[in-house]
Amino acid sequence: MTADELIARLKALPPDTQVLVEGYENGFDEVIELKGQDVVRYRHAQPWDGQYQPPERFGEPATGIMQVAVILGRRGPLR
Repeated sequence: MTADELIARLKALPPDTQVLVEGYENGFDEVIELKGQDVVRYRHAQPWDGQYQPPERFGEPATGIMQVAVILGRRGPLR
């Protein structure tokens, strides 16, 4: 994805939308997607955890669910 393509996708979002990236591991991948995602801030995150997690990761009904935009890289789903 080029900068122009990413900027166009980001401009379509409400200006206060939080933008997240995939976390953990090393190296760099091409950006292949920008998608909406529900997340909850993970208050007990370890250094290897992302600061936000999908609500279904938690056993009890999650509170504080946020809609964010996530920038996905080519190998992100494999992590």
